[in-house]
Amino acid sequence: MIKIKSVLLTLFISVSVWNMKAQKFEFKNYEFSTAEYKIDPKFQKEEEIILERHIKSEFVFEDDTASEYRLVHEKKLINSDNAIERNNKVYIPAGMNDNLIANKLRVILKNGKIIELKQSDIKEEIDEQRQTKYNYFAVNGLEKGAIIEKFHIIKKEPEISGSSLKLQSNAPVLRTTIELIYPERLLFSSASYNGFPKAESKLKSYKEKNSLFVEAFNIPSIPDNERQSNMLKNSQRFSYKLDENISTNTKNIHNHSDYAKSLYEAYHRELSKAEEKALENFIKKFQKTSDPLAQIQNIEKNIKENIQYNRYFSANENLADIIKNKQGNLFDLLKLYANAYKKMNVPYEIVFTTDRFQNIFDPNFESYLNFKEVLFYFPTADVYVEPGAPAYRTPMFDDQFAGNHGLFVKTKTFGGIKVPVSEIKTIEFPKNQSMSVMDIHVDFSNSVTDPALASKIKFNGYESLNFQPAKDFSDPTEYQEMLTFIAKNYIFESEIASVEAKNEGLEFVGKEHFVIDVKANAKDLITKAGNNYIFKVGEVIGKQMEMYEEKERVLPIEIDNPHSYDRTITLTLPADYKIKNPEVFNMNQSLTYQGKVVADFISSYEIKGNQLIVKNTEHYEFVELPASVYPQYQKIINAAADFNKLSVILEKK
Repeated sequence: MIKIKSVLLTLFISVSVWNMKAQKFEFKNYEFSTAEYKIDPKFQKEEEIILERHIKSEFVFEDDTASEYRLVHEKKLINSDNAIERNNKVYIPAGMNDNLIANKLRVILKNGKIIELKQSDIKEEIDEQRQTKYNYFAVNGLEKGAIIEKFHIIKKEPEISGSSLKLQSNAPVLRTTIELIYPERLLFSSASYNGFPKAESKLKSYKEKNSLFVEAFNIPSIPDNERQSNMLKNSQRFSYKLDENISTNTKNIHNHSDYAKSLYEAYHRELSKAEEKALENFIKKFQKTSDPLAQIQNIEKNIKENIQYNRYFSANENLADIIKNKQGNLFDLLKLYANAYKKMNVPYEIVFTTDRFQNIFDPNFESYLNFKEVLFYFPTADVYVEPGAPAYRTPMFDDQFAGNHGLFVKTKTFGGIKVPVSEIKTIEFPKNQSMSVMDIHVDFSNSVTDPALASKIKFNGYESLNFQPAKDFSDPTEYQEMLTFIAKNYIFESEIASVEAKNEGLEFVGKEHFVIDVKANAKDLITKAGNNYIFKVGEVIGKQMEMYEEKERVLPIEIDNPHSYDRTITLTLPADYKIKNPEVFNMNQSLTYQGKVVADFISSYEIKGNQLIVKNTEHYEFVELPASVYPQYQKIINAAADFNKLSVILEKK
């Protein structure tokens, strides 16, 4: 995912915000906990239990610099062999070494013996694939019933424009505390989610300091392995930001409107003559059309083909540099797109949002947590462009931005002055991009034991994005291997005769289906059984997901995007053969929610002469559903898996 850096001045490092003399942080002499604990019987069978978790952050001004001191303290009971294996390495968070104030870990064995680990117990490992170095405590001698207790204190740049803590995981937490400490001239605000308590503001809780404090007990575990779910969205969380500077009477700091105004000014400043000339020369080769969608597509195509996105590139001083260097970071690209749209009279809005599986956009808590991703929206065509995604083309954009809130910023003119106006709206999924079509023919007419298989698959929308751009990003050998891999998913044991693809490459993304034609010999799908033959017909639709979980569902269902499949399977038989058990194709599972069918798997058949024709449709017209409907949803998913296992019997008439 592509992250945006705020272009605002870092308010938190200015003396005008802190405006106070240097102070030391309050938990400098922090030590291990001596608190006793009692485990609720409902947690006794958990593999591990977090007895205490304490998080403290203090925001201080010292040596003309604003800093944040962050303490994280955790005390964990090891309650299973799996937990022993998981905890024999305790990793030190990456990037901490240079700013580490304290880092302690101890093990308390069942017999009361305490083993405090030393600096010499810190080991190093290297991830060769990522070329990343990790440091960790090597914890030896763990046993069931032992306790691992650790804490660290780090010094870092303050996070005051918006920060979020995820407080629920696959282990229960008996006691959690969070405390923010800050100069008395400041006030922080916070938001709590999914049952986590609200924080209490405490004025002058320390000398010349205020604080925000919250405490929670017995936070239950939440599964981290439920498929098609959004664990982050449904976990207990706590978010906070700097909200007020009492000394300057500044309130609602880090709000949506100020962010929109700052970004607007950055993208819409008046260009120099050199920039104007460079832009005009750049766009004069763009094809011009009166069709709004085609014009948007042309601009995106030309920028993405000529300007490389490089998130780390920082050498561009202005718009002319971006064009000259043919590369830029995300801020550079936004500036280029915005000016190109203006120059070509394409109305647009800038949309700031989040990846709904990584950061939650909360329209009721204004902070910069809501601004992690960016899109352009075009009201004349009702489509989006994702500027930092080289493999996407409008109307396609990352589906994890869709079904989510976004801050839409557009230009309005008041009294001859152009100003930004922002509004929170829902980012809709691309239209008409959800249906994939399969047309499958199995011909037994020449030989029952050597049937010919022909499969034409039309991938659409996000399904096609898995394959379509690959033509432009891989060499011919790799690309052919990919096509063969796709084909094998739909013919399994069959012997491939040929694989052909149509509408390949970026120029067709969002415009045409990605089509793959497979010809194969299906003799390995048929076996003789006495005088009859058994054909594994279900395998021709490709492998299907199964959901046979025995545990009760906890989290709501959440999928990447709405999608559908339309399949036709035609079995052409010799004149003297018939299908003995055609009724196996009759399947009907559906899920109705709030009076609407939101998911179904329906299959039926008809016989026309020597052909048996199966019609099969599968629809998922939702993004999120409550856990209460999961049993019926399971039936739909498993109906597809059951179809995949179907066999039919060919017998003589």
